[in-house]
Amino acid sequence: MAELREQIDFLDSQLVELLSQRQRYIERAAEIKAHRHEIRDEARIQDVLNKVSAAAEKAGLKVEIAQRVWRELMEGSIALEMDCYEARAK
Repeated sequence: MAELREQIDFLDSQLVELLSQRQRYIERAAEIKAHRHEIRDEARIQDVLNKVSAAAEKAGLKVEIAQRVWRELMEGSIALEMDCYEARAK
């Protein structure tokens, strides 16, 4: 069990690094967007969910888990982007 947990911890650290990279792109997007209403893009949200679902299915990850994780990730990302946009607007 200890070895299994060690492997999970290793994967978690890799996921954190990837999410950090993703966050930097979100912060950059907030700099680029000219209008606040551009931040929440329902079509883009659905596109991401579709792509993630397909990738999850291909990788053997339960689609329901992937969708829940990405919905939460995207909501957090939208909130971050709003904060960055508002800070820039001040």
